[in-house]
Amino acid sequence: WTCQCDCPVGICFDGNEQCYIQCSDSIDINPFAGCAPGWDCPWYYDSAAGFCKSEMHQTETYVIYRTTKECCEANSDSADCIEVSKREAAPFPFRIYPDRPMQPPPGGRSRKYFPDLSNKLNCVYSLRYEDWMMTDGYEGYYLFDNAGDCCDMWYPTRTDCPDRGSIVTPDAEDEAYYMGPYQGSNYYFPDFDKNSCARGRDYPAWMGDYGYEKHYLFVEGHECCNRYFPTSSNCPYETEAQHGYYWESYYERLPNSAPLPTIVNETYYPDLGSDTCIKGEDYPDWMIKDDVYKRLYLYKEKEGCCEFWFGHASLDDCLAKIYESTPSAVADPTNTTAVLLAMWYPVIEDRKCINDGNTPDFMLEDGFSTWYLFNTEEECCGTFDCSGV
Repeated sequence: WTCQCDCPVGICFDGNEQCYIQCSDSIDINPFAGCAPGWDCPWYYDSAAGFCKSEMHQTETYVIYRTTKECCEANSDSADCIEVSKREAAPFPFRIYPDRPMQPPPGGRSRKYFPDLSNKLNCVYSLRYEDWMMTDGYEGYYLFDNAGDCCDMWYPTRTDCPDRGSIVTPDAEDEAYYMGPYQGSNYYFPDFDKNSCARGRDYPAWMGDYGYEKHYLFVEGHECCNRYFPTSSNCPYETEAQHGYYWESYYERLPNSAPLPTIVNETYYPDLGSDTCIKGEDYPDWMIKDDVYKRLYLYKEKEGCCEFWFGHASLDDCLAKIYESTPSAVADPTNTTAVLLAMWYPVIEDRKCINDGNTPDFMLEDGFSTWYLFNTEEECCGTFDCSGV
């Protein structure tokens, strides 16, 4: 599975590297490009269908899950949610499920010549014509048994009709039934940021949904360039195909004998009085009273803590002032009074903080210790005035 957290399209990381913020930064990408439905594509609950789905091109699905079980437990009371969800998903790969009653799309069709109106702009021979071409009143004008009839009706001036090359599927999700064990064709697609065409499976998710495939995905690079960037001198700028798992770019390929990287688990929380963040795990209990508080107050990255609480303009100043808390060490951790007496407390009339063990009794009481006692002098002075020191 992925070595990092991936957010749904339209959602970005917050300062705590959790997927909570709506954004437009990820609209033109597909974080799960090349995933296999039912294997490592995320699952989401389709309320209209009443079960969970796993698809390659997910748009407007903002709550996703790693497994069918997690998705069903969070959204459905049905006892057969997991079974139905797996049964309805594209098999991975299709060839290992020969007895399944469902037929891979487009099932029951015969090959026909038809005009590729949005992509090739030519007649092609395939099973992958659009559903509406088979309906009454249209079939006679769009589906043909021989190339001449199609070319004469739709492209009489083209000398290269029909086109003998492969074509783009009208529904990219259907590719999961044909391309195994790992799904996803490599297409050329317009990269509007670079004014050129790229190649791969990492085209924006919306280009593989809503019927946009025929308009934005191309088998040949020149077809994409001629459509979108006819004056570009460097089109396509990318021609290498993508292979393997979509998440392989997240890690370096190390031999099994290589030592694993060291992962440091650090926690930062805001010190509002000092306009900086504290590194440590002695944060007040109220900061972890529920999941919302944890997300707002506890951070694994110091940059996330500083930027969220003190703003981007004060980021450098906050980072420069970060300090590490030093929890009091007491031989007997069950002796709560001894722990509290070893902490720093404010002497308000002298405008300073001390830890001489003579803590006023009221500061030791429940409900007061959280506000008056601190593990470090910096924390105490950040909350109370220490100008008298």
